[in-house]
Amino acid sequence: MLFDYAQPPVGDSTQDKPFRITCEASDGNRFAAPTDTVTVTIGQRVLRNRRAESWDSVAVYARKSDDGELVVEVLVFNPDWEEPLRIACIRSRPEDTSCLVPLGCSLDHAVP
Repeated sequence: MLFDYAQPPVGDSTQDKPFRITCEASDGNRFAAPTDTVTVTIGQRVLRNRRAESWDSVAVYARKSDDGELVVEVLVFNPDWEEPLRIACIRSRPEDTSCLVPLGCSLDHAVP
């Protein structure tokens, strides 16, 4: 298997931060932290004009909106595109006790 897509751990957060980020890279490099906002970019090597270069192809942005909604957006970038493409938007309202949906997930592709 190329990747280990393990289900993330479930549990109550004792942190005051609305997001938790965990990152693992080869050679045992690992990072984890609670946070208020997240910006993660993943770059990969591409061949353009017969030259190899690094291109940020995926970005994840997480923030808390003014009304308390937590929003995570996943964008894809391509050197041949004029604008990025949002491929996912995941929302939660952890402070809204009347909300019956833990996570709202839109997989509609859109220009942000």
